[in-house]
Amino acid sequence: MNTAHHRTRRTRLAFVAGIAVLASVTAPLTTATAYTAATPVSKAGAENPAPVTVVQEGGPADVATGDVPASKVRFTATLPAGFTGDVKAQLVFTRTPGAGWEPRQVASALDATCSLNGGPHTSCPFDTGHDEYTEGIIYLSLPTATATTAATGTTLTWELLVSTKAVLPDGLGGTINLTDAAGTALASAPAQINFVEGRATSRPTIYARDAAGTLWQYESDGKYGTTAYSGRTKVGGGWQIYNTITRLGSTAVGSASTGVGHDLVARDNAGQLWFYQGTGQPGTPFKPRTLVGGGWGQYTAIVGMGDSRTDRVNDLLARDRDGVLWFYRGTGDPARPFKTRVRVGGGWNKFTSLTSFPNGIVAKDAAGVLWLYAANPAGEVAAPLKAPQKFGVGFGTYGALAFGDDLGWSPEGRELVARDASGNLWAYEGSYAYSGKRGLTGNRTQIGTGWNIYNTLI
Repeated sequence: MNTAHHRTRRTRLAFVAGIAVLASVTAPLTTATAYTAATPVSKAGAENPAPVTVVQEGGPADVATGDVPASKVRFTATLPAGFTGDVKAQLVFTRTPGAGWEPRQVASALDATCSLNGGPHTSCPFDTGHDEYTEGIIYLSLPTATATTAATGTTLTWELLVSTKAVLPDGLGGTINLTDAAGTALASAPAQINFVEGRATSRPTIYARDAAGTLWQYESDGKYGTTAYSGRTKVGGGWQIYNTITRLGSTAVGSASTGVGHDLVARDNAGQLWFYQGTGQPGTPFKPRTLVGGGWGQYTAIVGMGDSRTDRVNDLLARDRDGVLWFYRGTGDPARPFKTRVRVGGGWNKFTSLTSFPNGIVAKDAAGVLWLYAANPAGEVAAPLKAPQKFGVGFGTYGALAFGDDLGWSPEGRELVARDASGNLWAYEGSYAYSGKRGLTGNRTQIGTGWNIYNTLI
């Protein structure tokens, strides 16, 4: 027997067997390429079997971001008569938002539930690949359907409810891929989700009290570039009993505006101070009031200064008739919100108004110059403020000031809201320097008229 001939024959057999093994391996769904060679599954005995088809209902779907209800995304598959067995469906998105968003970050920011043919919704999370070939792709597996023999064919409908609190740019693009129980491709179609900015999760808000004692809430939509407030909503009446009302921290509302901040304190004519714990919710922004204590009639100004000690608790400043400023450190306990006062220093009667500001206060002098006293979290309790910075000029004509809470989310922020003698409301743009210095650019935008019906802005 020719030994060389047999070695050559064995080598060829091994080569052919290797090719057969490779051909039997099903490639993972890692691209958005449509299935152009899918073999339709048909009714037994049919000469021209109808294919399995799938489509995204209505084409690309818009998903609103933020504090809005989940958006519907629907896909429909049509199975030919006689089709039986499982149908697996998977969304494969190869185009992701980008703009600094990693696919895994996008997937974790999305919430989704799925249903099949009108059944109950169950969680169906977005996920990403976990190897070098699939890590840039976002997947979502839909519920598996089981088809039984039907003379007229079968229709399958998958409904997704998709939501996200993140403001995502662009959208997701790819395919919906259908396979049978063995993993054989059945059909594919384009799938696209566009993210559109909805209601922001943190919306700057100011409060205004009218002469009848009604407190009104004005809420911004929180969108980039928007400097106007929406129509007012009533918080409640009876606020005429207070001669001083101040915010302690931010008054923004929304799902991202819970936790520290959003509180008010108010002093009545008997000198009692009341604490209103904020909820961050627009419909009911405050819990029922609790009494802080009496003796607060000695102060000519009471002003919140936010989380000045970076301990997630809001603090308070008060100026007495002699111009001495006192610091009340917060406790975080609504039943006893402040610790014993600590003397800061004198000379504060030179200011005609003190306005609550994030982690500090803004003081206006008789010349209409604004001074920012930023919080000094690393300083001693008796020195809670840093040295003043000139913040703005020409504010002598304004009768009321309030923090704008970054109204409009511009790169500089809309730092201050001011009402003039004619009742016009203006938003002043803030500026920031790498050195940490803050101020107002002088650019202002009129955001309202008729605000002289209010005697207090918060």
